[in-house]
Amino acid sequence: SFITHVGEHMLALVQALEPFASDPDALGLANEVMSGVLEVAVQPWKEFMAAAGCSFKAGYEKSQLEILMRGKDLSKYFLYENDEDALEDDMGGHDKDEEDEGEEASAAFCNQWLDVVGLAVAGRLLERTMRIPRLGHKGSEHLATDLNYIRNVFTALGVSGHPHPLLGYIAHLVTLEDVALRSTIKRRRQGVDVEVPSEALEVIKRVELRIAYVKNISV
Repeated sequence: SFITHVGEHMLALVQALEPFASDPDALGLANEVMSGVLEVAVQPWKEFMAAAGCSFKAGYEKSQLEILMRGKDLSKYFLYENDEDALEDDMGGHDKDEEDEGEEASAAFCNQWLDVVGLAVAGRLLERTMRIPRLGHKGSEHLATDLNYIRNVFTALGVSGHPHPLLGYIAHLVTLEDVALRSTIKRRRQGVDVEVPSEALEVIKRVELRIAYVKNISV
């Protein structure tokens, strides 16, 4: 399937980057063009925002978009039916093994590229998910399986900050029964998060409403 090809290409990136990372001269040349590499991942996230019907305040777009892309502390805004799902989304980051200077520089180069490509892939998957016109029961299961598969790929790559928490949250939302999703949106409207307003929270609200719409659930 398409998502399997995406995962295979992500895993193959490590080998593709190895010639640059293993040669000090090649690594030095590659690092010279790394400035601003995060911009590679920005466009998919802008399109995700547009597909979700969101926009940031003028003058704060770049900083707020980067906060959303990084997903740091995003899971505190998620509403789950049980603590196990919440705990899974809070699990992130990887312990750093001791490395010598050369290995550390090589790992940093690979991780920087894997991070940017991972952000771009996550942003594009989220954007395409927001553009799904309708989701039935089978479609919801398939989407959740695809999202969880790519999350496992990111976990296997071991890059800090991945997988993005929104991937897991959407996988959770699409598999909720109608009553449970209505309840989630009702809790949101009742102000369970009024003490922590943020731009990121507005994105999450829009995502929840969009999933309800494509599943034909009246809220």
